[in-house]
Amino acid sequence: MKLYYSPGACSLASHIALEESAADYEAVKVDLKTHKTEQGQDFFQISPRGYVPALDTEDAGLLTENAAVLSWLADHGRNPPRPVHRYKILEWIGFTGTEIHTAFHPLFHEAAEKERAAARQKLTSRFTLAGELMGNAEWLVGDAPTVADNYLFVMTLWAEKMKIDVPLRLAQFRDRNLQREPVKRAMTAEKNLQHNS
Repeated sequence: MKLYYSPGACSLASHIALEESAADYEAVKVDLKTHKTEQGQDFFQISPRGYVPALDTEDAGLLTENAAVLSWLADHGRNPPRPVHRYKILEWIGFTGTEIHTAFHPLFHEAAEKERAAARQKLTSRFTLAGELMGNAEWLVGDAPTVADNYLFVMTLWAEKMKIDVPLRLAQFRDRNLQREPVKRAMTAEKNLQHNS
């Protein structure tokens, strides 16, 4: 199995999931500016979409898109989700991807200040809603972290980097994740140790 990732990108969620699974895998760094792998391959030749994560699997071939990659990793991990949890995990992945992840776009790319301000406002609103949806639970689904937690966790790292406030329960959620060994291993592997607290 081979994960194509870029340090600090959303592919960190998949990297964490692979560390949790204890699967045998190779992680290949991709420069998203040049679209070259660390070995100098043209990433578009590997994945025509040109972005990460991309997961080369034995049974499903190359998978892209967080929803597909994270779902596949959940199903093939040490503890596949119970049917009662599977759809809630997908619900959280969908919410994180469509409502939070995409809202960061103007902040990572050149955009007018008005568009950037609107993105910040939307992100504050979406993180507030995520905190409300979590309630008093430590994890998003059930009593242990899942791939959905990995994805939202990465978004809280981005929020911190972009100086976007998140509710206290999401800050605590981020800090809980930072204490997890698979998270530490994946972040160390990516040399993505930008947390400031």
